[in-house]
Amino acid sequence: MQICFQNNYTAPLSVAVMFYDPDDCGGDGGNWGTAGWWNLTPGQSVATNVFTSDGNFAFYAEAEDGAYWAGPYGPVDCVWQAFEGCQGIGNTNDTLSLGMRLVQGSGSSGPHTVILEP
Repeated sequence: MQICFQNNYTAPLSVAVMFYDPDDCGGDGGNWGTAGWWNLTPGQSVATNVFTSDGNFAFYAEAEDGAYWAGPYGPVDCVWQAFEGCQGIGNTNDTLSLGMRLVQGSGSSGPHTVILEP
């Protein structure tokens, strides 16, 4: 399943994800991959380059006006620059610790779009 986002919010926003990836993040990575950031203007959609076979994933989004979408999953340690890694394997440069919001997708091979709105 491909992870996609649609920005139906009134301000530009950035999105990071955590996704099931036991092939690349097994062992110390806790089976979960991490990646970010995708920047979306209002009305814009993005199909990320992230796929998960599990059907479940989590995301964090933050708008330029301070609004955010978060949750209790993770944390994902990262920076505001583009990143890819495994959950629980941080970097000494990490300055953010993000709580992610869980999405229970269909597990199908098609895309799953999260609509970000007020």
